[in-house]
Amino acid sequence: MDESRVSHRTQDARKESMMPPKDRPPRSKGQGSRRALLGMTLATGLALGAAVPAAAGPAERADVWEQGGAMVLAEDGARLVRQPNGLHVSLRMPAPEAGTYVYPAGTTPGSPEVFTLWMFVFNHPENCTGPCGPDDSTNPAVEFGVYNPAGHVNAGGWLTLSGRVGVGDEAQAPPGVQPYPLVNPDGAEVHLAVTSHGELDPATLPNEFRIPTGSPLCGCWWIAKF
Repeated sequence: MDESRVSHRTQDARKESMMPPKDRPPRSKGQGSRRALLGMTLATGLALGAAVPAAAGPAERADVWEQGGAMVLAEDGARLVRQPNGLHVSLRMPAPEAGTYVYPAGTTPGSPEVFTLWMFVFNHPENCTGPCGPDDSTNPAVEFGVYNPAGHVNAGGWLTLSGRVGVGDEAQAPPGVQPYPLVNPDGAEVHLAVTSHGELDPATLPNEFRIPTGSPLCGCWWIAKF
């Protein structure tokens, strides 16, 4: 390399830095564009960083069990994402064929049919007497609550239900049981149940999606547990 050229370039740069701003030679368009792009990138990154929600945990998967729990209907068909401020759930399974399964009392087969998704939350499973179940719903130390995150009208193929419950959202409970809202999304035990309402009656919508049907002992729920 020619050392004299390097020396001249250094001297020129020093002279330029000592000039008043109005006397300095204009910078190349490419250099200005690069600086503008860098500024826009930093500003965008800061804006996006401010908008990023609190990190959610990894998605959990669970099998969906056939009515009565005798066999798996949909392997890894249920999904749960725990967030600092709530729970997001989804469930996908083959749609039950009308007239071929156990119906809750008071419902009749037909097409299309109404299905609803229910979430049973045991906020403190460490206080359950064993694996959490219906008997633990009356224990205040468990803080049990029921939610209805989704409903769907289906006539075949696949049944997909999904929804979200936030911390503090008002919960339901069976008659005579004190409901507790979701307060421990990270550690709660969560059971999902899909239940049928039988043939669709348009006159009952949308309230039909919010009506509980069946019970844990009816053998008429499809279940997934987390």
